[in-house]
Amino acid sequence: MGKITDGEKLSRLTTKGTLRKKRGQPRIDIGIEFVVYAKLLQISKGRKITMWKAWAQLVKHRNFPDLMFPHFKKKKNYSYKNFMEKIKDPDWQNDYYKNNVIKSQLIKRLEEIEFTY
Repeated sequence: MGKITDGEKLSRLTTKGTLRKKRGQPRIDIGIEFVVYAKLLQISKGRKITMWKAWAQLVKHRNFPDLMFPHFKKKKNYSYKNFMEKIKDPDWQNDYYKNNVIKSQLIKRLEEIEFTY
């Protein structure tokens, strides 16, 4: 690959002149985000309840771990046991809903799509 110095900011380069890797927690996959939000819409509109109550029902569903497992596979040091403990934690459930469902930009894009029930 070689050193990249033309047109790149110095903050994006290491001391050896190669590009830095992205830092921080990996972003949630758009596919997982789309499936979770679409499922929430389906539950909330089909049962005429709020998104928050739909999230509470989705978290208790028996297939919820299968839905969320690809998201956790991207993270380091996550075994299946740690993953199952994490998704049953009410604090994690609240934080995930707040940070990934409410703040998501998919809300605007998905409202344009009509779902049939």
